Amino acid sequence: MASLEVFQDMIERQEDRVLKAFTGLEGGMVASGSTCGVVTGGALGLALMHDNVLKERGIAAEVAVLSLIGEYIRWFEESFGSSFCRERSGVDFYTTMGQLRYFLPGDRVGKCLWHIRGAMRQLHIYQEKDLPGMGLEPKEIQSEPIHCAQAVLRGIRDRTGIGDPLLERLSFIFDGGVGLQGGICGALAGAVMGINLLLGMDIRDTSYFQTLKAFVVGHINLLLEKPIGEPEPFGVGKSVVQRFRKEAGATECHTITEKAFSDWNNFQGHISSSDKCTGLIELATTEASNAIKRLI
Repeated sequence: MASLEVFQDMIERQEDRVLKAFTGLEGGMVASGSTCGVVTGGALGLALMHDNVLKERGIAAEVAVLSLIGEYIRWFEESFGSSFCRERSGVDFYTTMGQLRYFLPGDRVGKCLWHIRGAMRQLHIYQEKDLPGMGLEPKEIQSEPIHCAQAVLRGIRDRTGIGDPLLERLSFIFDGGVGLQGGICGALAGAVMGINLLLGMDIRDTSYFQTLKAFVVGHINLLLEKPIGEPEPFGVGKSVVQRFRKEAGATECHTITEKAFSDWNNFQGHISSSDKCTGLIELATTEASNAIKRLI
């Protein structure tokens, strides 16, 4: 689970529920090929690394963290060619041939492990860096900023009682497709993370055998119309991803919005006036909440 490995390696705090929520981000959001779990896991790690500043400085610190995440993603793309799983792996995990090609003869999965190693090294370098632009304040806003993943997570908590305050607070990292870089839509990320607060892996209390079993069952369920076994992140998450893609036409922010956001103000100006984004936030909240209600 690339996102879990990167996030767990970066921090000393044991934020187990946040870690659990990231279970389904492997393979580019439930193995759908979008933003790599190494990227999303690293982005969350960067936010948590600066959590004290975020609590003290609020929006100004959020803007700075988004800038740092954007810098990390650009480094990742320059180093490894793309931040999207489908482009780096060259496979479709929703097909049998795609999964077989990923694991055999081993070059594709080996490349991913190499990328995880390189990303961890780079992220540890960021631990020594100050947040960029902390002296700059965003333009005055008339109301609370909108964070798409946060809006979905709060909606899920209101409707189901399932939630985590820290995850909600740090989920601004998904703004504009993770660090304003146009990747996975924050609304979809919020839906998947909300579901995995219930279904995700308690990674610190899970044995190697249990982890391997969950990995195998999850990838088998990606290939089946009717998932096998108990409800688990990939079997449940796949249907949410497919429903979202059908309505939105894509899973990436830059395709959905047809925009490349230049900065925080540009993103906030768009999301505060976009009926399409409002509708997708509601769709993601409803799909995730309904899935959770069927399980509790």
